[in-house]
Amino acid sequence: METDNIYKGLIYGGIASCAAEVFCIPVDVVKTRLQMDGTGGHQIYRGSLHCARKVVAKEGPTALFRGLEPALLRQATYGSIRYGLYTPIRNALGVEHGTPKEAIPFWKKFLAGGAAGALASLAANPTDLVKVRLQTDGQLKKKDGSSRPKRYTGVTHAFFTIIREEGMWSLWNGVGPTVSRATILAAAELGTYDEIKGRLLATPYFEDDIVCVTLTSSISGFFCTLASSPFDVMKSRVMGQPVNKDGTGRYYRGMTDCFFKVLKKEGIMSFYNGFWPNFGYIAPHVVISFIAMEFLKSNFG
Repeated sequence: METDNIYKGLIYGGIASCAAEVFCIPVDVVKTRLQMDGTGGHQIYRGSLHCARKVVAKEGPTALFRGLEPALLRQATYGSIRYGLYTPIRNALGVEHGTPKEAIPFWKKFLAGGAAGALASLAANPTDLVKVRLQTDGQLKKKDGSSRPKRYTGVTHAFFTIIREEGMWSLWNGVGPTVSRATILAAAELGTYDEIKGRLLATPYFEDDIVCVTLTSSISGFFCTLASSPFDVMKSRVMGQPVNKDGTGRYYRGMTDCFFKVLKKEGIMSFYNGFWPNFGYIAPHVVISFIAMEFLKSNFG
């Protein structure tokens, strides 16, 4: 993931992340729906396939690509900053440029990944919130069990409706779980990718090619999913919930309140709702992102 300068890292990161998002957005929609399922006391889906079939039957195939516009906007900022700042932050921790990956202490990789993820998610939170709102629009139920009407016609309408009804700062609702998730996810993703790839290349069995990148990315994606799923569930719940007239959440006051309410009402395993679609999103997203990053690096420096 080394590049000639920080600007190339930012550009390559944005391009690679957007390419991965286009392929993975249907899985992200299913994952988000499953994570929101049970909010307000109503369960709709029995699993990933049931969720996908029901969404397509009720809302059409295009519903699986709902939220793609803000998702691409998010990746253009979040992906760009996360991948672009990882190496400069890691090197600022005392790593000389060109140091072999296996010679860099894992804690420096982990810390650099977490810091890059936190900064990126803070900047991209508004696009993440709009993406979640669009993906879950019309899913939540009223107290009588009937569906709430859809509120948004598209990404621009969603942005301005949220600002008008809830205020500018509401675009940073859920920033706590979002930053927490991104910190853990990026630390696990970037740290383990660098560590595992360095160890594989230190053996006589692997070369720096697409096989090594794919294997490393897949393993990294699993650790990302395992570490970030609880934060991802809370992020979806806090961001996707309906709001009161004063802009406060109807079900959760914030990340801590969400954690204890979900734990009490639904049990600890509910924090892994949507784990496999989450893995089905993260793993190929990581693989595609790193393959694209390595391609751009090898061809353009």
